[in-house]
Amino acid sequence: MASPQVLERTPSSLDDEKLHTSGSVSPEPFEDRKYSVFRSPFVQVNIVGACAFLSPGLWNSMNTLGAGGGQSPFLANAANSIVFGLMVLTCLLGSSITDRIGYRWALCLGAVGYAPYAGGLVLNKNSGASWLVYLGSVTCGLSAGLFWSVEGAIALGYPEPEKRGFYLAVWLAWRNAGQILGGAITLGLNAQGSGVGSISSVTYYVFIALQAVAPVVAILLSNPHQVTRKSRQPLQMTNHIGFFAEMREMGRLLARSEVLWLVPVSFMAQYTSPYINSWFSLYFTVRARALGAFVNACFGVLINFALGAFLDSNRLSKKIRARISFCFIMACLGGVWIWATVLQLEFIDDPPKLDWSDGTRFGRGLAMYLLFYSTYYAIQNQLYWSLSQLARHPTELLRLSSFLRGMESAGSAVGYGISAAKQLLFTVPLGINFGLWGVAFSTALMTIWRIGTSINYGVKK
Repeated sequence: MASPQVLERTPSSLDDEKLHTSGSVSPEPFEDRKYSVFRSPFVQVNIVGACAFLSPGLWNSMNTLGAGGGQSPFLANAANSIVFGLMVLTCLLGSSITDRIGYRWALCLGAVGYAPYAGGLVLNKNSGASWLVYLGSVTCGLSAGLFWSVEGAIALGYPEPEKRGFYLAVWLAWRNAGQILGGAITLGLNAQGSGVGSISSVTYYVFIALQAVAPVVAILLSNPHQVTRKSRQPLQMTNHIGFFAEMREMGRLLARSEVLWLVPVSFMAQYTSPYINSWFSLYFTVRARALGAFVNACFGVLINFALGAFLDSNRLSKKIRARISFCFIMACLGGVWIWATVLQLEFIDDPPKLDWSDGTRFGRGLAMYLLFYSTYYAIQNQLYWSLSQLARHPTELLRLSSFLRGMESAGSAVGYGISAAKQLLFTVPLGINFGLWGVAFSTALMTIWRIGTSINYGVKK
């Protein structure tokens, strides 16, 4: 926790740009530094977005096809449980590692593990061997946790605070664009057949080639002290206090009540997707899954820009924006689980293989899938924006991002672990989803309801 002197003069929100002038950096704007378009927040966030497009974006594309694009979801679910289990550790260590090696190399190192994972899936498809799936899961888990923690901090910390919603949408749009491209490629290569099974090997080869480019793109990133805003305000997002001191600060952050109240909703944000991906894999044909992955990514771009515009709007107060957006998203998610329960009970008695030629039944299933992912994208955007309001200093943005991604990774690890059990009825994870939704909704309100108010989590302004 910051010193008492900092707490007395520092609000919990970073809207006050004076926060960027604390510490060892000169409080005067960098008037003598020439503004660089390349080092501007716009270009830098787009570099991070391009890396997100090539790495987690294409990874997500495979998983939104169901089971990593495979015929059976169980091997991919077991592998993903390993991925996210390791990511819990690397996400929570993300701030310490990044403080040591810098944002550029942290992003580069975080991007190297995705291609081996895709290589394992195609090897399993062609030969039945599973060793590279598990090895790729380890490399992906160790690197992706670092990528997840640093990308969010850049998207939150590099732009001006009043533009944060827009830049979050830009970053997430890049990530969704990976799914759009992946879905388009998969749809083009698999559209002729209406059968079930795995996507073609050529699809995987394209994914591997694109993911291998991501570390090269990451080298273009500028570290925070190199970024130039038009306002000439310097960024102080690193403090180089050492590994153990950084871990102590991370521990103090995680002990704050406003952060702890967000643990269930952060866990839930990723826990629910394994069920939907497995459900999609088992009940839809390959080309129907490709179509669904493509359309849902397009929806995600539109939803995130709409939500970003709302969160940046000055027509309503910050506290009203926070409450309306969060409650609306969670109410929609509750409706998704009611709809999913109705369909799941129907499919247990009569398991379908839905294709786009199946009319109304296909439309009902696809609509539920699309509505789920619409809320999935929106809740991630909402959580990042909400966490940015809790930071008492710019250096906390990386810690908060690492916290969020660590909790999301834990949710995914548990969700994929449960979904990997072949004998488990799908009504079991559905019931857990309902219970977790209720807990997450009620606890998160304890934090959401105080954003934009006169009391900043125990520190009166």
